[in-house]
Amino acid sequence: MKDRLSKLSILVVNYKYDLRDDNDPIEAGKNEEVAAVFRNFPGLGIKFGIANQDDENEYGGVYIFEDDASLEAFLASPILKEWGEHPDVSEVTYKKYNTFPDFTKNTIKPGYISGDFINDLEPVAQLV
Repeated sequence: MKDRLSKLSILVVNYKYDLRDDNDPIEAGKNEEVAAVFRNFPGLGIKFGIANQDDENEYGGVYIFEDDASLEAFLASPILKEWGEHPDVSEVTYKKYNTFPDFTKNTIKPGYISGDFINDLEPVAQLV
């Protein structure tokens, strides 16, 4: 895991979204065609959608790439540029990060990530 962690590149994107009743970005995020763009982008392992809609209508994503080359290929693609040109989007910013693999590995709660990351993200069923 350490070697894989040392190669990860992380991109954090933030933007403002002019939220109205007819343009909910959460609903737009459920669009299979949009999801497939990210799911099929080479080297992109996962994109977390983020929102701070209560205070400032700020949204974004945390993207985990397999390596720097994949992150740079994403930045060179038209995806962010086209999103930034959307009429309801403004103030698009991004920052690139790398991981501290030893620290990251040592801070993962035992049993939190089992190797099946999708199932690990599912809510735990409440016992009645």
